[in-house]
Parts: sequence; C-alpha cells; structure tokens
Amino acid sequence: MALAREARHARTEADGWFERTSPGRTFRRVIEEIVAIELFDRAMTLAAKIFTSVLPVIIAGTIFTGGDIVAHGIDDQFGFDPATGPDGGGGLQATDPSFAAFGVAGLLMVVISGTSFARTLTRIYGKIWNMPPSGLNHAWRWMAVLFAVAMSVPLLGVARTVAELRVVGRPLALLVEFAVWMFVWILVPHLLTAGWVSGRVLWATGALTAAGLTTFRAGGRVVLPRITETAEAQFGQWGLVFTSISWLFGYSVIIVGAAAVTKALALDEGMIGRVLRGPEPALEPKHTDPSTTGDS
Repeated sequence: MALAREARHARTEADGWFERTSPGRTFRRVIEEIVAIELFDRAMTLAAKIFTSVLPVIIAGTIFTGGDIVAHGIDDQFGFDPATGPDGGGGLQATDPSFAAFGVAGLLMVVISGTSFARTLTRIYGKIWNMPPSGLNHAWRWMAVLFAVAMSVPLLGVARTVAELRVVGRPLALLVEFAVWMFVWILVPHLLTAGWVSGRVLWATGALTAAGLTTFRAGGRVVLPRITETAEAQFGQWGLVFTSISWLFGYSVIIVGAAAVTKALALDEGMIGRVLRGPEPALEPKHTDPSTTGDS
C-alpha cells in the first residue's frame, strides 16, 4: 500500500519534459534512490563489516570442519587460500595449541560480533524501505543472516568443482552460482525486513543482486588472480587485505544498489511497477453515511 501511494503521488506531481513519461520518472527515481541511500558510503561500511565480521566466521568454520570446499570457496571469491600461511605452510588446524586457546568460547564471540554485519544491513534496508527500527527481539534474524551468508561460501565452492566438468562445466557453474546468490539474497532481506516488503519485491531484489554478483565474479576470474598476486608481491599480507576489501566493496555496491534499484522499479507506474507491487489496494477507505447504517 505504501508503494502504491508513493507511485501515485509521483505520477500526480510529475513536472517537466523528462518526467512526463513513466520510463523517465523511473530513471529519475533510480538516481534519487542511489543518491538518497548514499550508495558508496553504505557500500564501504558494509564491505568493512563483511571483512571484520563475516570472514572470521567463515575462516573459523574451516578450522572446525577442516573442509577444503570452504577454503576453495574463499579462494575462488577473494583470490587467496585461508588454509595457507604467509610462508606457504598449512593454516591453523583443530589440533594446534593455538586452536585450543581459541576454543568454542572464542568462536562464540566471533559469531556474536559477526551479527554487526546483519545489523548494518538492517539499517540499510530500513533506509531504503522506510522501515521502523528493529530491536533485540530480531537478534535471531541477525544470527540467521550471518549463517546464510557464511554458508554461501562453501556452496559457491561447489560451483568451482562443477566448473571442472568438460564442455558444460563453466555454464553450469554460472547457473549454480546464480542460484546460490539468488537464494541468499531473497532470504537475507526477507529475514531483515520481517514481512515489511512483499514477496514479489524480494524475488526481484534477489534476482537483480544475483545477476550483478554473478557477472561481477565472472569478470573477477579474469582479473582478480593477477591483482592479488601483484598486491601480495608488492605489499605482502597487507596487499591481500587491501585487495579483499576492495573486492568486497564491489560486492557491497551491488548488494546495496540492487535493493535501491528494486525500490525505484517498484514505484514505476507502468507494467514493471504493477507486477512488483501486485494488486493495488484502495488507498483511501470508502466512507459511508452513518445515517444509512442498518437501513434495508
């Protein structure tokens, strides 16, 4: 109902040659939404949260499971293997004394701090969709979002395995990656908006985000290995940090931008907006004459 009201208001308030057509108004809204959300500032904040909150949880998962598929997923997405130390030796193993010092309590603290990523994303969605602030009663949603995003890495590692198949490997890997991203980025806003956003808009957000991330990663397979190798050769481990944050910034621009663009498309008065909003309810309740109540 809020989307329908805003779309109707935009249509009645349209002024000027550029805004006389539905595509022109939609393009204007896309620009306005991107500016309003402060895309690059929000994306940099989200990238920093992923690096400091989500990646430690993912890497800690490799310690407990010893799963190569998680390490492969990180290597495929960010261009470095977390199981390999600076000198090319093995990474931290569950039998190491340092692991015992880290322990379950340490992992719990990592997970709790990792929810700051979900809280940041909640504030971003709140800004885009004009949602009321959420309280501690949504803490389980933050945990679920952290788990969903962390689990996407080993699932994306499966795409790397599929890519090794002959002939159909690469196209099939792209389909697997798109499916993983779409599932994650339908689920994440669904959890964080808590029913505030309609299912059609969630599907559109997931599809747009998945398309952007899959395309971004496809290009990264060409340039990221060389960038990572050069950065590590020049700056050592700091080069990996800078490259990872830069790459995460690109991911974050797509995540935030896709939500903002979907909001703008949902306000379109044309077919796209009508499909995303679904059947529009009456914006004003019908008024009846009290004197006629009970008349036959």
